[in-house]
Amino acid sequence: MKSTPEFEQAYRNLNPKQKQAVDTIEGPVMVVAGPGTGKTQILTLRIANILLKTDTNPENILALTFTDSGVKAMRNRLRKYVGSSAFRVPIYTFHGFVEKLAREYPENLSRLGGGRVADEVERVKIIKDILDGGEIKKLRPGGKSDYYLKPVKGQIDDLKSEFVRPDDLRVIIDKQTDELAKMERFHEKGAHKGKQKGDYTKKAEVIEKNEELLFVYRQYEAFLLTENLYDFNDMLIEAVRAMESSEGMLYDLQEVYQYVLADEHQDVNGTQNKLLELLMNFHESPNLFVVGDEKQGIYRFQGASLENFLYFENHFKDTTVISLEDNYRSGQEILDAGHSLIKVDEGPLKDLRIPLKAVGVRDSDVYMREFSHVAVERDWLVEAVQKELKKGTPGDEIAIIVRKNKEVEEISAHLRSKGINVHASADSDILEHPITVAVLELLNAVIHYDNDEVLAPLLLNLYWGIAAEDVVKVLSARNYNNPLWMILNNSDRLKSLELKDISKVENIAQTLKCARDSLETKYPTETLELLLKQSGFLDHVIATSPIEGSRVVRRIYDEVEEMSRKQKHSTLKDLLLFIEMLRSYNLPLKAPYIMNDDDAVSVMTAHKSKGLEFGTVFIPQLVYSTWSGSKVRKNFDVPLLKYAPEILEKEEDERRLLYVAMTRAKRNLHLSFSNLNSAGKELQQDKLLDGLDTNLYTKVDTDKEEKEFEPLDRLQSGEENILISLSFLRQVLKDKGFSATSLNNYLKSPWNYIFRNALHYPETQSESMLFGSLAHSQIEQITRKRTVPTPSELKDLIELDLGKLIVNDIEYTRLHERLFESITAYGEHLIQGLAHESKEEFTINVTLPTGIEGIPELTLTGKLDRLDFDKQGNLLRVVDYKTGKPRSRNDIEGKTKGSDGGYKRQLVFYALLLELYGDERYQPKEFVLSFVEPNQKGKIVEESFVVTKAEIEILKEEIIKSAEEIYDGSCLKQSCDSENSDYCYLVERMTNKKCML
Repeated sequence: MKSTPEFEQAYRNLNPKQKQAVDTIEGPVMVVAGPGTGKTQILTLRIANILLKTDTNPENILALTFTDSGVKAMRNRLRKYVGSSAFRVPIYTFHGFVEKLAREYPENLSRLGGGRVADEVERVKIIKDILDGGEIKKLRPGGKSDYYLKPVKGQIDDLKSEFVRPDDLRVIIDKQTDELAKMERFHEKGAHKGKQKGDYTKKAEVIEKNEELLFVYRQYEAFLLTENLYDFNDMLIEAVRAMESSEGMLYDLQEVYQYVLADEHQDVNGTQNKLLELLMNFHESPNLFVVGDEKQGIYRFQGASLENFLYFENHFKDTTVISLEDNYRSGQEILDAGHSLIKVDEGPLKDLRIPLKAVGVRDSDVYMREFSHVAVERDWLVEAVQKELKKGTPGDEIAIIVRKNKEVEEISAHLRSKGINVHASADSDILEHPITVAVLELLNAVIHYDNDEVLAPLLLNLYWGIAAEDVVKVLSARNYNNPLWMILNNSDRLKSLELKDISKVENIAQTLKCARDSLETKYPTETLELLLKQSGFLDHVIATSPIEGSRVVRRIYDEVEEMSRKQKHSTLKDLLLFIEMLRSYNLPLKAPYIMNDDDAVSVMTAHKSKGLEFGTVFIPQLVYSTWSGSKVRKNFDVPLLKYAPEILEKEEDERRLLYVAMTRAKRNLHLSFSNLNSAGKELQQDKLLDGLDTNLYTKVDTDKEEKEFEPLDRLQSGEENILISLSFLRQVLKDKGFSATSLNNYLKSPWNYIFRNALHYPETQSESMLFGSLAHSQIEQITRKRTVPTPSELKDLIELDLGKLIVNDIEYTRLHERLFESITAYGEHLIQGLAHESKEEFTINVTLPTGIEGIPELTLTGKLDRLDFDKQGNLLRVVDYKTGKPRSRNDIEGKTKGSDGGYKRQLVFYALLLELYGDERYQPKEFVLSFVEPNQKGKIVEESFVVTKAEIEILKEEIIKSAEEIYDGSCLKQSCDSENSDYCYLVERMTNKKCML
């Protein structure tokens, strides 16, 4: 690969130690990279350097990290240095890499392909049933399993993370038993002579609990296998097992991945280390490059981050260790304050906790504030943020970092109430969200339709559109002999009440009846959709709060779909039972926040702040009960560390977490705490602050804020509803760009794009869409195996796929028959048309230069059904499978009435993707639309096209024009044509309100 000016410039800007890390491309290398020392830069430049200095192909370099955002950041940075070749470098999260292996080696990872992930409720229930099974005593104090339920689950997770299987735990317990046998059991003299020693008693109790833990662990694993389930940790364990047991698979991977790079190595667990070790153990001096910082280890148990560094040096004897000390992010004052928090003077941590030197930011400030009450602190926080914004600080350069998810929600709501645009980043629990509660009220009313206590609150909800006086009349008409449900179902009684709009009141009974009648014939997803749409609930939520409404309702839909997929005969009662189980086990129902403005003020937990940076950072509520005082009891003593001494306490975890939060700041760091909470309870500043050198921060007087605090101001401000904002659409466009489908949606109607691709308006899949997914699955298997299944094999394969879907008996039968007929007819045709080599489901991500100031590059994505190659590895054709009635060539090209040319545009889009992919081998001669279902004469129809340069240029212009319309907001001003969009009624509702443009 040729060098680029961007690479040359970036390489010249490296300091000596960074250059050493980039240039040392052979052998094991460990880089200790503190915050702001250019970790992502050296990772990406090192990949580029390997491509420049060796004949290695991009596909032979594997980079692993922890988050999807980390993958995206690494690939975007790499693209600056190597262009489109960056998209050919395998960059994955660890779990993403395992998913890739499961697709490529289905026989070796059959458990992952044939099973499913057990959800948290299932896992807790399995463990509870084992604890309550009669075999457990020690872990059921007082005969109850609740006390140890979560600790047992957590300990099993830790064991699996460290690749400690039940037999391995047996070895650990046997060793502890041997140690116990060597201990003196009784006091031999003094007042306690003849009594059992305390240390012996504690050790014996540890072993007893561990024996029961082992029993639960074995039973838990056996149950998962029997039920064809696996948990999240099993994905990595299965990959390691497959690599250990299959030499062919392991040799394949070792041959492909000649260079491996692992980011955030301080957080890599034992199983992930084992995976890296297997990938590299073929070589005496493997090309394994890890980057990490013990000080920022915040995702594993105590001491594990230090363990990783000691393990690496011990396992790879000729490791080159490079410590980066120059910080390009923060000012020296911030770095010194952070270092004073985590500094140690002796022991194995001393060499890893080196002070950093500021070389990028000259001046910075650290402030400390103390407030009498959390309400005063919150008001000061809002005012301080407002001042930052007024003096010109961009919103995305301001962050508020807290310890817990609940604080994120509370502070975000307070900022929004003052008109500040906020991006909240936390694992939001929507279980008690008002929208979730309202949905559950509706569901409860379907089940308990004759219960006035359930029905009465329902009438008060605005989504029914019932006038206030009508609500009063209906509720006032209730008495012992005429309960509410009877009134709602009695048209004559309703007429006698002289209501303003009787139809809206009647709709309540009609909606509940329709939903109730569907319980026996429809899946819960269909009943839920009927209920939310006919009641007006869904339209009301989307029209008044489209972003938040979409987030919460979509998550509820997803949960109901998943429940139906797991339990074929589940009902709405099962959903309500599931919710009650979440509450009883204290488990969350998480829904990620939707990023609605890239210039918003960020509010996040310290864990979520990892890897980010901001000009100004506020860390409020630094109190003992929230930070280091939130005790986690030690329930089990199972030694999991081999190299690191177990010297670190819970406080050390919190110390590193606060260090991470503090070192997000570039120039201004504001620390604060309060002495009273909202309940009037006394608070204490966190003792972590005692570790800060008082000479390194300025203590700010808060008398002014205390005197000016007005509690009534907080009560008078209410949170505003934000509709579809331009900033939200811009963020969606930046994050997702266009696929062929989303572009076609936009070109047909911008509102189709907004509701389907931006808001993900909750809708169940149609039968034709289900059929398309099933057909693609069958075709992919035939292509991979290059053989047509026998009728009985095809029947089994179809039933296996259908078993994963949410369909009723009638749909099941129709889909089965249609699939069997189609694949039987298509299979032989497919085999005959395959080339020397074919790739199925080829995913491609590229960028298109736009010339738009705010979004100079646009991401384009696609999943191409099949690529056919010749013997030299050159792409011959791209094949796209289509289900449904075969279309004429004119219809495909948009030359007939009613056709918009979407099919042909999709092929041109694929041609553009491959052009931007930048690999000469991937320039096909033809693009084929292959219709899976035969025409009326029983023949398979295919249409072949040659995509011209002119067609690609025209499509580029269409894409850029569409992106401009989204980015400048003109798409929001376009009228909605009901012939092209099903969402016009929602558009009408929203445009009657103030829309943020």
